Amino acid sequence: MQAMVELPEPVASGDLSQLVQRAERLELAGKLSEAEQVYRQALRALPDHPSILHNLGLLLAGRGELAEAELLLRRAVAAAPSQADLHNSLGTVLQRRGGLPDAEACYRKALELQADYADARFNLGALLEELGRPAEALQEYRAALSLQPQFARAMTRIGSILHGQGEHEAAAAELDRAIKAGPHFFDAHYYRGSVLSALGRHDEALASMARATSLRPDSFEALMATANTLRDAGRDDQALAGYWRALESRPGFAGVHEAINVLAWSAGRRDLYLRSFEYARQKIGPNPDLLFLEASFRSRNEDYARAEDLLWRANTLAPLRGNVMGLLARAMAQQGRFEEAYAFFPRAIAAEPLVMLHRQEFGFALLRDAQVGEALEVFELAHTLSPYDQITLAGLALAYRASGDSRYEVLVDAARYVRSYDLRTPKGHADREAFNAALANELRARHTAKAEPVNQSLRGGTQTTGDLFASRNPLILQVREAIEEAIAHYVRELPDDLLHPAAMRKTAAFDFSGSWSCQLGSQGFHANHVHHKGWISSAYYVGLPSAVDDEEHRYGWLKFGESNLALGESDRPELFVKPKVGRLVLFPSFFWHGTVPFPDTGKRMSIAFDAIPRPAPVDGGSPAEIWTSV
Repeated sequence: MQAMVELPEPVASGDLSQLVQRAERLELAGKLSEAEQVYRQALRALPDHPSILHNLGLLLAGRGELAEAELLLRRAVAAAPSQADLHNSLGTVLQRRGGLPDAEACYRKALELQADYADARFNLGALLEELGRPAEALQEYRAALSLQPQFARAMTRIGSILHGQGEHEAAAAELDRAIKAGPHFFDAHYYRGSVLSALGRHDEALASMARATSLRPDSFEALMATANTLRDAGRDDQALAGYWRALESRPGFAGVHEAINVLAWSAGRRDLYLRSFEYARQKIGPNPDLLFLEASFRSRNEDYARAEDLLWRANTLAPLRGNVMGLLARAMAQQGRFEEAYAFFPRAIAAEPLVMLHRQEFGFALLRDAQVGEALEVFELAHTLSPYDQITLAGLALAYRASGDSRYEVLVDAARYVRSYDLRTPKGHADREAFNAALANELRARHTAKAEPVNQSLRGGTQTTGDLFASRNPLILQVREAIEEAIAHYVRELPDDLLHPAAMRKTAAFDFSGSWSCQLGSQGFHANHVHHKGWISSAYYVGLPSAVDDEEHRYGWLKFGESNLALGESDRPELFVKPKVGRLVLFPSFFWHGTVPFPDTGKRMSIAFDAIPRPAPVDGGSPAEIWTSV
């Protein structure tokens, strides 16, 4: 039982300041319940005293009692409307309660009353970040920093935003400043680790993560970030151990299951692959999110019967969920049970009408079932809802071709939209071959995986992790610069066509939404696919086996026009492009493409990326491809 505080009754006005001071001392000592009693006693004497209302409101907010905290702070603002700190505090509570527009108004009112209020500037920046307005947030953080030069939290948020914008070097410099200003600030060390990892400075990143973990040993986020860095450094076994520690901390968190199983597959650790799901069931029982995720992995491995069983169990636990019904329909369709699948696709669409994947997979199932007219209707509606969706465009193209619609030739005009560029030799290198030989050595060191990724198009080879173009390695910087020049030329040469989905997005400014390297061994290839997070996609050839010179069999060549749906005689390659060291091939991201397997002991090494029009958001990191899992 908590000790009760004996209070003088009634409170004399002369004793009020001493009473408030006593409450503040109790609060500083961590005796919050006792402090609350004193504040409430003081309020009985002066129910509209703004400082008492403010203090009690903040105390309750700190305990998560936000509804009463809001009422108290509103009373405080009404009692002293010209006091900036009251508006600021009310804004923080409203923001936590999800009232973002009202919170923004509170912060702006606080700044109207006191323009040099650094905390209100910072809080407004945090709110603008939450509203998805990072440029405005950056301005507010910089303004807060100008008012309070050692404001470590503001420096950290600036670094985080710059990191998200791909400005990793600038972000690292800002976070270094933050650590000097606040050496014990967890967030500064955590974000610095993330930035250094993106820059490929893995040992430094791990040191930052270790410091962050020492400051907050129970941080799940730090555990995950450390494991991610170990993965990106190619230290697979240590990364898997790190992910497993994170799993033990939060067995129900889907993200850690995704990370463990993606890495276990590419690292060749089949002993660990999918084990996390059974571990979680033993710890927390069946979970619909994890049943769905395990079914997704099993679908990637074409184990559709087991996936279907898991999905039925998920549906029992969480009926009428769109993602579960959508994947259940796909599993049925992949087993050739189209009529059963057709009962579930509409339910998934009804549950999640803005999730294009359900409509796309419905359309692909109809195409495989030779229901071409119905498939065209599905893709046309999806295109109306999301005109730049690359998977919808890929499906629309297949439906046009299957129905003999002349719009196919306009949409998929390979002669106009597939372009090859022999990149200039960067300065400091004797010739194109010498530069690419050096680049191949650099990339080879980054191919640490033992097998292809479980969720990508590559077969019989390996793929780098992370965002390749974030590296500050001189060779990668040089090839990136040459590639950017070629993209700029490609964009300038796009036709002025406001109806074509690639040309209509023509803009001089672009960003990369992902970049990576692929290395194929003998009999390796890329399954036919498209890139769902791109606008312009690519293949740049760094090293090639001699087999590519076989003009008859076109070993290792890039091919366009054939889907992964096996739709019959019309579903065949329409264009082949012969690889050449130093050559870059650019094309719209919705064009179906793959490669021809090759018999050769040599390696086929390439760089690939997706470019998007600026200012579309960049999610930087993994290759963005889509599967219909035939």
